[in-house]
This record gives sequence, structure tokens and C-alpha cells, in this order.
Amino acid sequence: MKNKGIVIELTALLDVILIMLFWVMMNVREETTNVRNEAEAQIEEYQLRSQEAQDELEAAQEELERIRAEYEKQLAEARAAAEVKDPEISAYQQALDDFSGGVLITLNLKYDAVGKLFIYDSSGELGRTLLDSEEDISDSITDALERSGLDREDIILCAFTYDGERALYRDIKRITSAVNDVTDTYRHLYCTYINTNR
Repeated sequence: MKNKGIVIELTALLDVILIMLFWVMMNVREETTNVRNEAEAQIEEYQLRSQEAQDELEAAQEELERIRAEYEKQLAEARAAAEVKDPEISAYQQALDDFSGGVLITLNLKYDAVGKLFIYDSSGELGRTLLDSEEDISDSITDALERSGLDREDIILCAFTYDGERALYRDIKRITSAVNDVTDTYRHLYCTYINTNR
């Protein structure tokens, strides 16, 4: 007897393999469609959130501008009311505004061979004097204030600076008295004393 081998009918097996292949392809296609749909939904959601955030930002900026305009209006009204009620308060406010902007008279006591008082404003040196007498010092301060264009009724903020290690007590006392003498003419001169060595 001759051995013919095993004969396998492949038609049925081929049908099963093709069906499985189609099933896998359909699943892959369906999953791809699902992933694409989810991605598009997320993109739309992010775009919507982004647009909402942009709208909220624009609304907040508009509200900020409205509040700023309201603040400026109220500030202008308050300043106008202060000027009407009391011009002196307005003058003090102007002096503070000028001080914030760097407008200040500085008296600076320095020593080389002798002590000298240097007088400055924001634009530079206005004058200097030796410390011979209280009258010379007060005249120099008055001349410097006139040179700076300040009126006798202006509110003037002043800082007297000195090195406490080197400055002599008699010089500080003379300058302090001279500043007090100047306040007889410039009655709104306000001076602070600053020891730079502290």
C-alpha cells in the first residue's frame, strides 16, 4: 500500500483566516475612528476653554480699565475738593508729590581743612558756605532757595546730612540755628537731620 500523505482541505481553513483578518481590520478601523473622534472632541473642548479664558481675560481687562478710570476720576475729584476746601492742604500734597519726584533741598556738611556747608537741589549745587557765623549760613541758604526759584510761600522739604563721627557739635548747632532763622522768611521750610554715620 502506497502512502499518499495527509490531504488537508485548506478551503475551510482559508475562509476562517480571511474572516479573522477582516474582523481584525474592522476592529482596527473602528478603534482608529474612536481615537480620532476622542481627539477631535478634546481639541474642541480645549478650543472652547481657550475661548472662554480669552473672553474672561478681556472682560477682566475691561473691568480693570473701568476701575482705573473710576479711580482717576475720584482722585481728581478729591484733589479738586481739597483745593476748594483748603488751598494749604493742596500745597502740602504738591510738596509731597514733588518730594516723591526727587524735588528736595539738601544741606550737606563736609570737612576738608575746614567745615563747609554745600546746598543742593535736584538739578545740582546751589551754593556753599564756610561755617564762620550763623548769619552767613542762613544768608547762603536763603540765596540758594531764591536761586532755585522757590517762593517764600512754597512748601519746601529739606534734609541736612552730616557725618556724626567728623561733624563738630558747634557746626551742627550753627546750621540748625541758621535753618531756624531761614524759617522766619520761608515759613514752610521743613528740615530733617540725618546722621549718615548711624
